[in-house]
Amino acid sequence: MTRTFTIRLLLFSALLIGINFALDLAFKTFSVHNILNKRLDEQFAKYNDTLKYMSMGNSHNCVNTWILPHSFNYGSPSENYIQSYYKLKYILEKSEKKPQTLLLQADLSTFGPKIANRYEYNSYWLKYIDYPELAHIKGDREVLTKWLEGKFFSYAGNYKDLQLSIVYRIRIKTLEMHNGYRPHRDYVNFANVKNKQRDAWNKAHLFLTPGQAFDSTIKAYFRMILELCHEHGVKVILIRYPETEEMYTAESAIISPDSLYAAVTEIAGKYPSYAGMLDYHALFFGHPEYFFDPDHLNVKGSDLFTKKLTTDLGETPLAPPTR
Repeated sequence: MTRTFTIRLLLFSALLIGINFALDLAFKTFSVHNILNKRLDEQFAKYNDTLKYMSMGNSHNCVNTWILPHSFNYGSPSENYIQSYYKLKYILEKSEKKPQTLLLQADLSTFGPKIANRYEYNSYWLKYIDYPELAHIKGDREVLTKWLEGKFFSYAGNYKDLQLSIVYRIRIKTLEMHNGYRPHRDYVNFANVKNKQRDAWNKAHLFLTPGQAFDSTIKAYFRMILELCHEHGVKVILIRYPETEEMYTAESAIISPDSLYAAVTEIAGKYPSYAGMLDYHALFFGHPEYFFDPDHLNVKGSDLFTKKLTTDLGETPLAPPTR
């Protein structure tokens, strides 16, 4: 190996490292979901009201904190029980805030292997997740590559997030967020979709796996959440969020809802922290106008749902600001 070749190899390596650093930094800065997650953390750090209710889950979590008093919505895009556990653990052990009641998402799509294997936005989750522990519990050392991705290659495989970041900036001019609640996208209405069942069928197969309704890793972290809440004196209420009738029909053709929830409630019932389940999945059957897509409420649907939830929790709904 000549001296000239060595120099060229070092320069080329330095160039690749520089390009990777620039791409990694650009993605972490530009990604709309990274921005959303960081804003969540900032608002939670500044939250100084009584923390009676904290809701966690993915984008189905549409608890409007303008309406439910003394609440914070700490749900984030694509969040699963694994991520929820580590964030909750961080909150309970390292912050001075503790919710009286955790409102934990428990939709059909919450428990399967596809959601268990979704570790997105790792550059954000590095703050919370113990990746070696996760790899041990899951029995899969490849999980450690997610740490590597989040640390140095956050852009890898995340082209869809780049697309969404562009769409969000065009469609949504300002980022509204109040105590973690962000109004869902409202520039599309599911009532106007021509083939609703086809859209629901495609969405259901994106999240569910035939014959595998309750993933073993999700099951382990579900138990860990309940145990963690028991240790810290936090009640847990499971929430099934509203979905369209088309979505429920498609999901029920893939897995058995009754069998899944029998297993879920059997586990939950063993923990003193469990305070029951509130089931709203059929609340808006026949009302596609309250949805953005088959399984996400729009702004109006979120408001109506949160008013119902607030009343069921024994609280008086607050009046949201006029939009």
